[in-house]
Amino acid sequence: MRFNLSAKITLLIATLLMGLGLVMLATFGSLSGRQIDRTIEADGVTAAKQISLYLSERATDVSRSVHFAAVGETRVRMLVFSEDPPTIQAEIPWLTKEFSVDAVQIVNQDGITMGQSPELANLTGSAKAIVSSALQDNAQRMAVVRSGSRIFLVSCAPLSNHGYLKGAIAFFQRLGQSDADLLSRESGYGLGFTVGGRLVVSSGKVRFTPPSANGAPRQMTIKGSRYVAIAQKLPDTDATEQIGFAILRPIDAIVAPYEEARTAFVTVLLVALVVSLIGGVAFGRGIVRPIESLVAAARVIQHGDWPEAFEVDRQDEIGILQPSFNDMIVASKKAQERLLAMIDLDPLTELSNHRSFKERLAQEARRAEATNSPMALALIDLDGFEAFNESEGHLVGDQVLRQVAETIHSEIPDFGIAARYGGDQFGLLLSGATADGIAEVMARIRVRLKEAGCPVTVSVGCSEFPKSSAKEDGVVLAAELALARAKQLGKDHICAFDAVPGADQNADPFQLYQYLENGSFATIQALAAAVDAKDAYTNGHSERVAQYSSSLSAELGDSAEMVDRIFRCGTLHDVGKIGVPDAVLKKPGRLDPDEQLVMETHPVLGELIAGKVPQLADLLPGVRHHHERWDGKGYPDQLAGEAIPYIARVLAVADTYDAMTSDRPYRKGLAQEIALSEIEKNAGTQFDPRLALAFVNLMRRQNQSTEAA
Repeated sequence: MRFNLSAKITLLIATLLMGLGLVMLATFGSLSGRQIDRTIEADGVTAAKQISLYLSERATDVSRSVHFAAVGETRVRMLVFSEDPPTIQAEIPWLTKEFSVDAVQIVNQDGITMGQSPELANLTGSAKAIVSSALQDNAQRMAVVRSGSRIFLVSCAPLSNHGYLKGAIAFFQRLGQSDADLLSRESGYGLGFTVGGRLVVSSGKVRFTPPSANGAPRQMTIKGSRYVAIAQKLPDTDATEQIGFAILRPIDAIVAPYEEARTAFVTVLLVALVVSLIGGVAFGRGIVRPIESLVAAARVIQHGDWPEAFEVDRQDEIGILQPSFNDMIVASKKAQERLLAMIDLDPLTELSNHRSFKERLAQEARRAEATNSPMALALIDLDGFEAFNESEGHLVGDQVLRQVAETIHSEIPDFGIAARYGGDQFGLLLSGATADGIAEVMARIRVRLKEAGCPVTVSVGCSEFPKSSAKEDGVVLAAELALARAKQLGKDHICAFDAVPGADQNADPFQLYQYLENGSFATIQALAAAVDAKDAYTNGHSERVAQYSSSLSAELGDSAEMVDRIFRCGTLHDVGKIGVPDAVLKKPGRLDPDEQLVMETHPVLGELIAGKVPQLADLLPGVRHHHERWDGKGYPDQLAGEAIPYIARVLAVADTYDAMTSDRPYRKGLAQEIALSEIEKNAGTQFDPRLALAFVNLMRRQNQSTEAA
């Protein structure tokens, strides 16, 4: 069902009012519910106080009686002194009647029962503990106990003969129907006593099922009337006795005022809703009619045409809106014309933008494949441009970007395609050209930039289709790898992919691209395994480094998440060696300075490769910095101390240990203890001292365990 604007306005007003009313109603209900709960809770507290006071008064009477029996009644003392159970048992009915109690128990000095009333056959341990306490402390004791389902007030007094304890006598007064009725009359509530959660005595002979002691109150209906039942533990009783009380409170008297207020509130809300609907209809009609002309004009625009200008004949807001709408139509027509002209251009440099460049790259790759002709790609990065932009300001930075763009545009052939590839990167595409040909063009551009006094240099990576890769995405990745190598070689360099170490006939960047597109840790792990497989002497190196480093992390008390991250990073830390040529990677002797420089590029290339996978972002610091040194003499960034990421410091220890203990063509691997001594010696220079010493202790402990086994 579709609604016009007038109906929508009406519904909006009604909905807002209804929503506000419901919120207020819910708030009112919540507050009233809380107040009811507080009232019920207060009733429970009041009842507990009344019962406690009542029990105290009754207990005083029982205590006086048992005290008199123990001290002033010679017959009682003679019974105990006789120590004859039959005689004592025969006198129990007389004691019960004489002292007006419900039950009597007499024990000897060892706590053994000499006689008791039949009602006490099922006394609980708590009652026995009262008698034992009176004997032990030679003092009178009092408590509330139970025998089966009967509840008693008990008072126990010791019996002595010239200072010698001979036994004790206990009087029991049952809490029954009369007690419940009396407490009910005083409190105004129905009241009962419970044993084990079951009602055993209730006032007025009203039976109900109480809630559990100290549990939530329970509402119930009895003979058409609503009540709330509250149960609590009986005051001054042992928790193990499970003796409690329950009160039955009529709930209508509590709830009625709140229900009346809620009914009145709902009535007012309904009246306000009806009034708002009537007002909303009138208000909506007043707005809709003037807007209909604007809607009609908008429909004209929707169909791709431009409506005629409005003739303004109103002085209200609609009259202000109509000329503004006219101005918007004129501005939109001009903006459309500009957008059509700029859809494929970067507005700052007026070169092709990234999207347009990628589309042309795909087109030219298909054309080159169909005609069996080459195609060359160059990616151009402004060296240190981010720092320059921050120091000199964005206006100066924009001028440099325009200068570079104009120089590129002036030097490329007519068939060349130049684009702003990223924030400080440019792309150049030449159909029918080779990597060497596009490198020559870039050499001229570099010269022109220097002659023009450009304040930044450029690094360039070149690739060629299909020589570098038979897929367009592989060509882009090949250029990125070449660009990374150019930056690593000191910047202001032009590097072709076929000059990148490792770019032999078996190194297809598209295969690497597919690994990265897959994005799973397993595929990158497979790529790292392929790196290990390139060098038979370091086969399994990444796996061992992952194991050593994660064991060290666990030893240091890192979280399970950090241990897992370090293990994954250990597996991938040398992935950049995919770009190191076999001649360097497998050289049987030590590397010369140039070869060492090539080898030192692998952390940066590894970061470039792993950085293509968003899921591996947390591993990049370890991949890039695992060859940094604690004293700042490492590579690639010469970081020192705590500036080196923690994950990289852990990997550095494990990586060096495995390198020292692995066999190489020009030397035998060091013994484990010798390698550990070297790490210990270089703690604080090459390695984080805390991590190095922890690793040495860990490995020595493991080695000792292995030898002992």
